[in-house]
Amino acid sequence: MTPDKNFRIKKSIKTMVALFKGTTESRNGFRHAMIDAQLCEEAARRAALKSKDNKDNNRGRGAVAPATE
Repeated sequence: MTPDKNFRIKKSIKTMVALFKGTTESRNGFRHAMIDAQLCEEAARRAALKSKDNKDNNRGRGAVAPATE
């Protein structure tokens, strides 16, 4: 996955990258790993919401009184 033009990195990740000690290459590698993790988290959240919506849409919408015996 790749971030689009509207991608906003979380503030906590920005802070971790700013405080990261090491070479520029290792900092950039860490930043890319954190961006990938954030993208995966957001994709999983969307998938969970989509599956929840699909479960709700499979039910009938008509008002039917419960069966009484």
